[in-house]
Amino acid sequence: MRIARVAFTFAIPFFAACTVDAGSELANLDEDRSALEGGECPLVGEEAIEHTCAHANFGPFVTVTAGADPATTTTDIDAGHTAYTVNLVNSGTSFGGAVLYTASEDGDFAIFLDPSVSVSVLDSSGTPLTIEEDVSIDPEECSELSRAVVVELSASETYTIVFGPTSEPSALVLVESLVGYNAPDGILLTASRHYGPPSWDVAEEGVDHPFTFELPGEIPVASGNAGKGWLLFSHRGDAGDPFTHCLYRGGASVMHPVTPAAIAAGEKYEFVACTDGAIPGDDVVADYFKLHVLNGDRQAGTTTVELLILDEGCGGHDHEHEH
Repeated sequence: MRIARVAFTFAIPFFAACTVDAGSELANLDEDRSALEGGECPLVGEEAIEHTCAHANFGPFVTVTAGADPATTTTDIDAGHTAYTVNLVNSGTSFGGAVLYTASEDGDFAIFLDPSVSVSVLDSSGTPLTIEEDVSIDPEECSELSRAVVVELSASETYTIVFGPTSEPSALVLVESLVGYNAPDGILLTASRHYGPPSWDVAEEGVDHPFTFELPGEIPVASGNAGKGWLLFSHRGDAGDPFTHCLYRGGASVMHPVTPAAIAAGEKYEFVACTDGAIPGDDVVADYFKLHVLNGDRQAGTTTVELLILDEGCGGHDHEHEH
């Protein structure tokens, strides 16, 4: 995905035509406002570390003894949000052992540890899983945990977590699902155009921090039909910034489609242009959004559209509705 750079203006008498200003300047995007610039987001984010650290401090606490043989161990650490002290088995020159863990859902899981003992995870057939991320935790973030190992697990499958060999006789272990932490944050905008009498429900919503989203190439119609009408999607980079306006037009070639193909074409508004030169697929940073159905096929009844905007940056944000 590309970051939008070229800016231009469009002038549309009742939004009926577009003109491009070829002498436009490059738009500046603050690097620290785009979490996607400079690499992928970490799987173990600050929120996951903070949550797990609280359990490492305050429990609940459970002490178990690892099984000596990974193939026959029956010790499990399945309880969620629980700090386990796992006592390892002395083999004479080092310590080790294995425990069982059954995943509650599909997705990435982090095995938090202290101290940083060696660890591997075997699936139910005994095959080692790929370590997706191995993170050293800054003591300033959490002094009780030193490491997190991320693996992808499947719901209801039982895995074997193998520790050692290590010189440590025990380890603090917490297993946390990262699914909730790493799910994309977002907002749903719903806007309508009514025809009898004429009125508009304009969707407006803000977030407390700017987030990164991908500019859509089309906006679907939830009810009614777009015909060849117009829709305006506007967004603001940050408080005090001017709004960028993006124009979309109904996919049908006529205002009142009647054939099945024409009606299907009018079930979306398609991208035309943005005042900053952005095009579909560009990553855009914004903290406030507006969605306005200017017009559609009145013969099809109220025109309602829905636009889901997903935050592609690292970490979630709380939303606050502003009107």
